[in-house]
Parts: sequence; structure tokens; C-alpha cells
Amino acid sequence: MDKAASIFLRADIHPDDLRAMAHWLRSRRVTRYLNEDVSAPEQLEQLLFSTPVPLLTCRMNQHGRFFLVCRDWDVPIGFVKLTEQGAGVHEIVFAIGNESLWGLGYGSRAVRAALDTAFLSLRARKLVARIYHGNQRSVNTVLGCGFSLEKRGRGLDAYSISMADYLEMMSAPEQDVRKPSGSLA
Repeated sequence: MDKAASIFLRADIHPDDLRAMAHWLRSRRVTRYLNEDVSAPEQLEQLLFSTPVPLLTCRMNQHGRFFLVCRDWDVPIGFVKLTEQGAGVHEIVFAIGNESLWGLGYGSRAVRAALDTAFLSLRARKLVARIYHGNQRSVNTVLGCGFSLEKRGRGLDAYSISMADYLEMMSAPEQDVRKPSGSLA
């Protein structure tokens, strides 16, 4: 199995990016564990007609910080959204939209890049990922990035990482940061 190449989070949104996201959001496999409205692809395409190109980035960031996950050559393969919930707590939503790249580590690299942004740029106190039951791939991703199970819910569970945990993880020698999956923080 090939490992993921390096990625970066790109904040600038272009018309082709909206088209790519609309394409991803038409796939039931991509949206299965996302809380997106079924009309999301059409809403993204409508932005192309209703929003001047220089304002697309502003529109995508109206309710939080939105980033495209891009490979070395600037081609988007997914997205990350960070939304402030109050009191320094941010929620992360992430997806690799290009299904052919699933299981190669791109999601983990995107979450790690988002951790840097959330804690070092946005000065978040805590980052929370709410993950639907059955989405084991995302659970493995956040656990592998240092999150811990915070709360079990009826349809989804909350995983979180604090700034203190992030800073400790960053200062530790490189190792597997995965915590026992049954532990509650």
C-alpha cells in the first residue's frame, strides 16, 4: 500500500474547487458520515453563479474556517472545516473526497495540519471531532492524531484533544500517539 504524499491546507477557494466538492458530495460513500444537506452539491454550484470569484473564499468561511486538503501540486482531494463552538472550543469536520485515496493516510495528514492551524493560529483551547457510529476510519484517524474519546452519544461520539495534550504530543519524541480506544478523557 502506498503512503500519502505530503499535503497542505489551502484557504483560497476557486471555481474548480467548488465543482470538485460538488462532485464529491454527490457520492453516497463520501457523504455517508457527513451531516450535509442532500442539496449541498447544488448549493455549491449555485455559489459559482451568485458569488464573484474573489469572494468565494469569504463565502466558504462564513461559519468557520474552511480549507481544501491539497497534494503537492495544489489539486484538492478533500476538505477540513474548523468551527468555533465557544470558549475556545473548535469542532473539526474533515473528509477526503477522492475515494481512490482512502486508506493512504491523507485524512491523518489533514487532521494533523488542522491541529497546527487550530492550536497555533486560532489559539483554540480544545478541538472536538463528532463522529457517527460505524465510521471506524475516522475514529482511527482522530485516535492516531492524539484525540481521546470524550463522550459517547446516541448516534455519534465526541473525541477531543486539548491544547496542552497537543503541545505535549508535539514535544515528545516521534512515536505512536494513539491512546486506548476505550478510555474517556
